[in-house]
Amino acid sequence: MARYLTVGNLLVEDVIRPDGERVLDRLGGDALYAAIGARAFADDVQMAVRLGRGFPPELVRTLENAGLGPGLIPSKHDAVRLWIELGVEGGGRFTFQSGTYVDATPTPDELPAGLAAGIDAVHIAPVPFEQMEALIAWARPRARLVTVDPHYEHMDVDWSRVLHHVDAFLPSRDEATALLGGWPGPEVAARRIASLGPRTVVIKLGDDGSIGLRGDELVRLPAADAAPVDATGCGDAFCGGFLVGLAQTDDLRTAMTYGTVSAGIVARDHGAAHALVVDREGVRRRLTAFGRLAPGSATT
Repeated sequence: MARYLTVGNLLVEDVIRPDGERVLDRLGGDALYAAIGARAFADDVQMAVRLGRGFPPELVRTLENAGLGPGLIPSKHDAVRLWIELGVEGGGRFTFQSGTYVDATPTPDELPAGLAAGIDAVHIAPVPFEQMEALIAWARPRARLVTVDPHYEHMDVDWSRVLHHVDAFLPSRDEATALLGGWPGPEVAARRIASLGPRTVVIKLGDDGSIGLRGDELVRLPAADAAPVDATGCGDAFCGGFLVGLAQTDDLRTAMTYGTVSAGIVARDHGAAHALVVDREGVRRRLTAFGRLAPGSATT
């Protein structure tokens, strides 16, 4: 039984670091990073992903040993393998070697029934829009909270069709810019997106932190880490931490703080595997340190 569920994709990352070192067969994928972000604050977290053909068996064992086996859905499709060339100043270039995001995304009828038992909150990680629409329709009657992170390739669609069914919408700055046809600044962007229907909007601003809007409440938070080792998956981890924070406290600032801390945990090293083991004492220290970093600076 999972109280928190993340749905999206799982993939294999082959990485070239800025110093030229190659790291092959690295665990990745938006649903995994989001689940890691949620697991920083809750034990009863699962993810639902398609496990494509050719996915390295040793990585499957790693996920199973971490308790994330129930949501690994066998698939006839090839596993998604992504080539990532990391930039010296962050970011990177991404190239598919096999599989597609469509192939990697589970459909509602594939989701194991056991994962929906007792579920409280669902995060739908970036997937193609038609699949996201179907997953929102699946999640809405089953979960008290449904949060969504859009796919960067699918911003030129009518998001108003689905956003009134969503409790929180969490785009990046680039995705918000694409959705709005320009960047009007964080506060105006959040208000314009809120007019499309979601109850809460949080825009992830990378090194500039995040901004959140719920009703008349506007919250700004800085980023937790000024110099992340690897920013891959940080936005997804933010969403996972945010999901748990919102479900546990119904407080926007607290949920964004959880998300920021989760992003910082992923950023401290390369890939996802290093964050599969939860260090709750480390999480508490990060929460305390972040509280000192941004005392009283959140709500305006």
